[in-house]
Amino acid sequence: MPEEKWEVKSLNQSLSMVSLLDKLSAVGLSASYVRRAGLPSWWDDELNEIPAAVLEGAAHIAQRLNLDLRSLLQNDSAAEFKPLLPTKFKYHHQQASDIPYVSYQIASRIAELVASSLKPRPFIPIPTTVKQVRQDVLAQGSKVDLESLLGYCWQHGIAVVYFNDYPKDTRKITGMIQWQGDRPVILLSHKSTHPAWLTFHLAHELGHLALGHVKTGILIDDEINESDDVEEIAANRFAVELLVNQYDNCFQGLSIYNNGQLRAKIEEKLKADPTVDACVLAFNYAWHAKKADSQKFGLAKKAVQELGCEESGDAIIRRFLENHLDWESLGDGTIDHLERILGE
Repeated sequence: MPEEKWEVKSLNQSLSMVSLLDKLSAVGLSASYVRRAGLPSWWDDELNEIPAAVLEGAAHIAQRLNLDLRSLLQNDSAAEFKPLLPTKFKYHHQQASDIPYVSYQIASRIAELVASSLKPRPFIPIPTTVKQVRQDVLAQGSKVDLESLLGYCWQHGIAVVYFNDYPKDTRKITGMIQWQGDRPVILLSHKSTHPAWLTFHLAHELGHLALGHVKTGILIDDEINESDDVEEIAANRFAVELLVNQYDNCFQGLSIYNNGQLRAKIEEKLKADPTVDACVLAFNYAWHAKKADSQKFGLAKKAVQELGCEESGDAIIRRFLENHLDWESLGDGTIDHLERILGE
């Protein structure tokens, strides 16, 4: 890193990992988190008091956590994050001052890392109508589910990554779209990793893309829920129509008292339209029914458990991502970082 050589002369043998970690804790990055997420896998605590080694460690921390390296190295400077691209933030039931700043800084860096590590593939804009998107997805598969949506995204040059490793007690985000050059990256972060759950979140972010809500920079959803925001309403509608076709709130008015009854109703719907995912229908029922009876969500979750799924949603997303990374062209530091993100 030639541009940082001047820093070595200014260290005065005073830089230590302990002082660096103290500085980072002031911006919401705990020592345990920095050791886990910021330092490379080969770091050893025996290096903590060796200024030249700490300099290299600081460079890794800055790169992985989206921090300005000079702010970490100057004794009289607080740690600072790098400036982000222009950002459109969709927040719900909170004050603007409660925006999850640390989380979206880290998420932005993950999106940047993924985009720079991919095999070359041009972005192909997706249709603006949900009907056409649905037809295109089904041209490659028998139903609209997480795997078919991921396949569609990657065919269009839209990278998708799951990431949920944020500092403890930091407000999280649910989803994000970030443009890197001429292609978008979708990052999903919800703690619930059932494939059907993440399918809705992916479809929601696709709605933002298709409807032109983010053409440059970043769009962040801190939650994906009911909203009075016009763009959020439109993205939710797009997602529902993409996933459940004409069957939104299809069990309205029906008396459903247990998960067995719900599963029977779902099976009836699937006979009429097998392109809809059974677990998506169960969660769609829960979404609407919980407004009248909060216990209905638990009923739907039990039905989903019995329907079963062989692989968690985050694992499916990571599998697709791994297949599109240009491993042979990546340096050791980038590979080390990606392997941590992928849980390897």
